[in-house]
Amino acid sequence: MKFKGLLFFLVLPAIAADLPGSQDPPLMKRYAGSEIIGYRAPKFDEYLMPLGEPTSQDPPAYKKSQKVEGLLSRYTYVAPEGRTPAEVFRNYQLEFQRMNLVTMYEKGADAPGWFGPTLGRADDEDGLKQILTYNQAQERVLTGKSKDSQPVWYFVFITAYKDGLIPDRLQRVVKKDRTLIHIAIMAPEKLEHNMEFVNAADMARALKDSGKIALYGIHFDTDKDTLRADSNAMLDEISHLLTSNPQVRLHVVGHTDSQGTPDHNLDLSRRRAATVVHALTSHYNIAPARLDSFGCGPYAPVASNADEDGQAKNRRVELVKW
Repeated sequence: MKFKGLLFFLVLPAIAADLPGSQDPPLMKRYAGSEIIGYRAPKFDEYLMPLGEPTSQDPPAYKKSQKVEGLLSRYTYVAPEGRTPAEVFRNYQLEFQRMNLVTMYEKGADAPGWFGPTLGRADDEDGLKQILTYNQAQERVLTGKSKDSQPVWYFVFITAYKDGLIPDRLQRVVKKDRTLIHIAIMAPEKLEHNMEFVNAADMARALKDSGKIALYGIHFDTDKDTLRADSNAMLDEISHLLTSNPQVRLHVVGHTDSQGTPDHNLDLSRRRAATVVHALTSHYNIAPARLDSFGCGPYAPVASNADEDGQAKNRRVELVKW
C-alpha cells in the first residue's frame, strides 16, 4: 500500500523534557516533536506479538499471535498538540516502508477489538499503567518485523488520551485528545551482524571509549560503490551523531573481505568510503571539513576470511575519531 503526503519523522536530538535516561529505538525515527514519557531499556523477556484482534484482556489473547523472546524494549511518546492519531498512524505506516519491514498485522480505528486495557496493565515500567483510559474509537495498531532470519519485531499502538488519573509528571503534556504512541520492540538476544542496530548515542559512546566504531548497517551493491536504500537508516544516525556533537570530526574508513584481488578491494574500499562522505555532505549538509575518507581494502580484517561469517564481519565501514 502506498501513501501520498509529507513524512513528518525527523531525527532530532532528545527533547529536554524526555523522560531522563530514555532514548529512541535504534533505527526507528520518532514522530517530529513528540516527547518520551515512558521507557523500558532492553532486557531479556518474552512477548505475545499480536497478529490479529484481541479476544481476551486478562490474560492477553488474540485471534492470531506469535510468542517471541529476546531483548524487549518499550517506548511511550506523546505527540505534539494538534496531531491526530490518524496522521501519526499514517507516518508510522510510512516508517515501516522506509525500514523495509514486513507488516504482519494492521488495525485501523474502525476495526473491532480493543488493545487499550491490555496494554495499559502490561508493564508499569513504561508509565502506561497509570494512563488507563484511552479513546477506543481512535485506537490503531501496527505489527511488523524485519526480513532477517532472526527478525526484529515491532508493535506500534496509537490512540488518544480520554481521561483518568495520571502521574503528576505527565499532567503537563497528557491532556484530553492528545495522541499517545506506544512501541514495543523485540530484538534477538544475539543480532546477526555485529553493530547492525546501532544508534547515534551508541556511536558517541564507542567513539569516546575506543575512538572508533565498526558499522554493518551501510550496504552497497555487490562489487560497487553504490549505496543501497537500506543504508539510509544508518546514515540518518551518523548525521544525528554529527549534528548533536558539532565538535566531532570523523575519518570514514572502508573495509572489504579478501575475495578478489587486493588492489581491486583496496580501490573499492576507498570508493565506498568516499561515497559515504559524499552522502553525508550532500544530502545531510554536514560540513566537508568534518569528514574525510580512506580505504583499507582487505588489510585490516577483524575475523578470518575462511568462511562467510568472517567475511561478513570484515565487510564494514568504520568511523574513526580525529
